[in-house]
Amino acid sequence: MTRGVDLRRLRYFVAVAEELHFGRAAARLHISAPPLSQRIRELEDELGLPLFERTSRRVALTPAGEQLLTAAHDVLRAVDRFDTAAAGLASAPATWTVAYCHGSEDGMMRTLRAFRAEHPDTVVRPDGLTSLLILDGLRAGRIAVGIVRGPVTDPGRLASVPLARVPVDHVAVPPDHRLARSGAVVDASDLDGEPVLVVERSDAPTAHDEIQSYCTAMGARPRWVPHAAVQVERVLDLVALGTGIGWLNSWQAERGGSRHDVVVRRLRPVGLYDEFRVAWRAGDPSPVTAAFVRVALETCGL
Repeated sequence: MTRGVDLRRLRYFVAVAEELHFGRAAARLHISAPPLSQRIRELEDELGLPLFERTSRRVALTPAGEQLLTAAHDVLRAVDRFDTAAAGLASAPATWTVAYCHGSEDGMMRTLRAFRAEHPDTVVRPDGLTSLLILDGLRAGRIAVGIVRGPVTDPGRLASVPLARVPVDHVAVPPDHRLARSGAVVDASDLDGEPVLVVERSDAPTAHDEIQSYCTAMGARPRWVPHAAVQVERVLDLVALGTGIGWLNSWQAERGGSRHDVVVRRLRPVGLYDEFRVAWRAGDPSPVTAAFVRVALETCGL
């Protein structure tokens, strides 16, 4: 049983079968006749079948050769289709995945707009994930660049630089909530006893702990409502449904202010900050990666 036919020998077989002349087939293949004849012998030995009847005056296909010629044409057409498809993919714009954690949505969108203006042929696929999942994706090579909450503690495999320190200086409340009617500013002590959204610690341990520590320091004891780490629109949906009060950093506050089903209020005192970093695989030689990191720092670095 053959383990798999060499494609070069298969092309040689087809050429000889179509020309029925070793000299003409050799000229078509740009080789000499003796090595062509040798390759055909090797193919016949490999298959355990005679493909040609040879005499001093003519070359003819055997019955087995006639049947295998049809199969050989099918194989070579499939290979040609594969080569054409691969060439098309190679010439098409590359799809390049970046990711951003909750809170960094606006920074990523601004970076993407600036990056696309510079690199219109690079197709960028953005994905909103937790920082933990982004770091896993960077290590595995599924993600090229990510905006994450620091710190990044894997210097052997990951590289990162600080991007921005964004104050968490707003809250979102339902329109009929008492704090929506209390004026332009919400004091942290006003959150005492209120249902307040907090990200699940398993999704974002740093953000979870910092939010709870801030309220404790301000003497507020909210009724915590845990939720999965999601992007800002989903947090605002929870607020609009009356599930709890949501936290917004200054990047997110503008987006929240454009909605009619929530009210955004300033939070005082400011004691929470989202510390964002740009991270990528250590040693990544791609100029696209370097360009994206540069654009992120130029566009939204603080």
